Amino acid sequence: MFERRKTPADKPVPASRAVSEKRKKGKLEVPIKWFFILHLSLLINSLAGVASKMAGRQRTFSFEFFLYYGMVLLITFVFALVWQQVLKNMSLTFAFTNKPITMIYSLIWAAMIWREPVNPKMVLGALIILAGIVMGVSENA
Repeated sequence: MFERRKTPADKPVPASRAVSEKRKKGKLEVPIKWFFILHLSLLINSLAGVASKMAGRQRTFSFEFFLYYGMVLLITFVFALVWQQVLKNMSLTFAFTNKPITMIYSLIWAAMIWREPVNPKMVLGALIILAGIVMGVSENA
C-alpha cells in the first residue's frame, strides 16, 4: 500500500569514498598515502608557530611583521583545506589523535632554527606524546 521513497542515503557508498578506517586482523587500517598527507599537513601547520615567533621578533607594524603574520594566516588556511581532505579519508578520531605530534615538530624547529637547548625532560615529554599517539590509534587503547 505505502511505498518507501528512495533517498540518496539509500545508495551504497563507493569503496573509494568510504571512510578508509577499517579493522583488519586487529589493526587500524589507514591508507599510507593519507597517513603521510596527514603528517605533512601537521608538519606544515607547525611552521605557523615558527612564522609567529619570527613575527614577534620584528618591530611592530613593520613590513617584516606583516610578512610573517601573513605567512601564519596562509599556513593556517592551507592546513585547514588539507585537514578537510584528510577527514574525508580517515576518521576524525585517528586524525585528531595524531595532532599532538606538532608539539614534537615545534621542538625540532626550536632546536634547529633558534638553537634552543633540548633537555632530557623535553625528550621524555616527546616520548610520552608519541606513546599517547600510538595508544590512541591502536586497538589496545
